[in-house]
Amino acid sequence: MMKSNILNWLKIIVLISVSAIIASARVQALPFTLKSLKPAQESVMLENNGLATVAMIYQPDCPWCKKQGKALAKAFKHCQSSVNTALVGTRGNDRQLKKELKHYHKDMPAYAADRQFLRKIGGYQASPTTLIFDGKGELVAKKRGFIPTDKLANALLVLSQGACRI
Repeated sequence: MMKSNILNWLKIIVLISVSAIIASARVQALPFTLKSLKPAQESVMLENNGLATVAMIYQPDCPWCKKQGKALAKAFKHCQSSVNTALVGTRGNDRQLKKELKHYHKDMPAYAADRQFLRKIGGYQASPTTLIFDGKGELVAKKRGFIPTDKLANALLVLSQGACRI
């Protein structure tokens, strides 16, 4: 079972490296402070609590973002104690980004991207873009486009050392 997980992880790494922009040098991006899009919070620091973090950059009127959000919602629901998940909105004002949140899990943390954050991750070209940070807060992968649920599940399983199963 563990050997199978390692092989799945290696496949994911190859897919990510072929189809995405991989940071040539690891970028320390967590913790970062972003403005929360949830009404109960003003500005929130997404802390590096030793867990891997998967964040999805979304924008208004992005059908692929909504599709990717469904897979991310499963991770949020089943893996809160083993993997951080978050949404990061861009290319819209706060009202537009908040309106889009109805398409995602209602309790998932959601933030508005700022220039500093986008600079730290090396920018992005399209939405959805999935960012994967290791437990130390280093950006280890940036994948543009939709990641199938089974591939995301395998990545989460490895990132969480077997604790996250969706």
